Amino acid sequence: MAKRVFLSYKRQTALDQPLAQRLHQALRQAGHQVFIDQGMEVGENWVRRIKSELETADCLVLLLSEHSVQSEMVAEEARIAVEQFKASGEVQPRILPVRVAFTGALPYHLGGWLNSLQYATWQSPDDDAGLLAQLLRAIEQHTPLDSPLPAPGCDATPWPTGLPVGAADVRRELEAPEGTMSAESPFYVPRLCDRTADDATRHGAFTLTIQGPRQCGKSSLLVRVMRRERERGARVAFIDFQGFGSAERKNPEQLYYQFCLQLEDELQIEPSQIDAAANWDARRSLTQRCTRFMERVILPACPAEGLLLAMDEADSLLDSPACSDFFGMLRSWHNKRATEVATGTLWKQLSIAMVISSEPHLLIAELAQSPFNVGVVIKPEDFNATEVRQSHQAHGGTLSEPQLGQLHQLLGGHPYLTRKALYLISQGRYTWPSLQAEATSESGPFGDHLRAILARLQVDPSMPAALRQALQTGHAEAHARNRLIAGGLLKDPHGKLEARNPVYGQYLQRAL
Repeated sequence: MAKRVFLSYKRQTALDQPLAQRLHQALRQAGHQVFIDQGMEVGENWVRRIKSELETADCLVLLLSEHSVQSEMVAEEARIAVEQFKASGEVQPRILPVRVAFTGALPYHLGGWLNSLQYATWQSPDDDAGLLAQLLRAIEQHTPLDSPLPAPGCDATPWPTGLPVGAADVRRELEAPEGTMSAESPFYVPRLCDRTADDATRHGAFTLTIQGPRQCGKSSLLVRVMRRERERGARVAFIDFQGFGSAERKNPEQLYYQFCLQLEDELQIEPSQIDAAANWDARRSLTQRCTRFMERVILPACPAEGLLLAMDEADSLLDSPACSDFFGMLRSWHNKRATEVATGTLWKQLSIAMVISSEPHLLIAELAQSPFNVGVVIKPEDFNATEVRQSHQAHGGTLSEPQLGQLHQLLGGHPYLTRKALYLISQGRYTWPSLQAEATSESGPFGDHLRAILARLQVDPSMPAALRQALQTGHAEAHARNRLIAGGLLKDPHGKLEARNPVYGQYLQRAL
């Protein structure tokens, strides 16, 4: 029986694209309907087509190479597929990963979805026949691929502690700009937001909300907050809401239960005490059960130095019916530090730090209803000229001072794009003139990032028109204006809207 197959790969690459084309032809000859992203123009139809094909696919064949694992568009396609398969009730998402001459660790976001799946390997065209046979068997018989599971950290080589960063060794030791940075990364550039976090966490328990668009360093800042708390002796429980599937998000009972279960696992509390009648009494509301569990099990197990509840991807709960109650519960925990008498000592041990992306504001109808408004709110800012220079030095310092100024102007200090540019130049994959010339091209250095922005923008049909008006006139209706600024696409430095940086402005003007 013919299956619908979505083939995901990184365009304009020496290995990925030719292999994708050969697989496309072979799978079609085997009688399957295969979608491959080729020859489509930028625009709303392009975005809708990608989403439609993913939502109707029986499986996703995902080519993972050293280049594709850094692609935002590949990650976006994987995310949509995971959500679609989970919504359909699949026990495991029907994703068939193929490692294309790549044995390295997957970035955080991809690893969370793929590390538990079987994968196939490909090293050269000599492997085409064997790979095709594996894929056909998996597609037609609805079985996993044959190869063993990869080790999540295979071939990951850490940066040696204390190694100076210089032009002679930087190419070998470069750190890819995608994903969360370790607390020890020599490529991390401290900003004003770091000093704000230091001040907020210095005296006793705290509540910290790190909020901003994607790829501005939110999760990396959270990692550094977690390290500081561990260094002073506190326990840290890290909850990544990206790991909560659609079943948990749609069912409040499962959401609260899984939340408590992860707290227990993070703190290595054995055996599980959630199901004890006193801790999960069905006569109480879910928020009361969760709060009672914190008071009776979690907080008493923590040292005098306290507990940091660190939560990433909190905006993943925006589509949950439990969203308002859940974050209301967190607000009540924040308030208990000051208002509780009988249990106040316990609650004064609890610190809360959560990371949320403001890009969901492109989807939130009423910004005033956003639940992320407790404690100290930190919004990581774009790099200033000094911070761009620091990042440049960490990457080996190959650009002249005038070129650095041009880089800062072109990217507006966007943290991810700045690191991406310096990474590619230090690798020798681009010179400054070639990067500058191709900056807004879909096949250029930032093509995947730009295409992913366009795909996310199209989710709300009103946003493209509002953004087009803002870019053309400098003005937009107040509601749309606030959402587009919160989403990281626009800024309003002098009372007139403009693109966050020239690369965004030029690309979006053309794409819209």
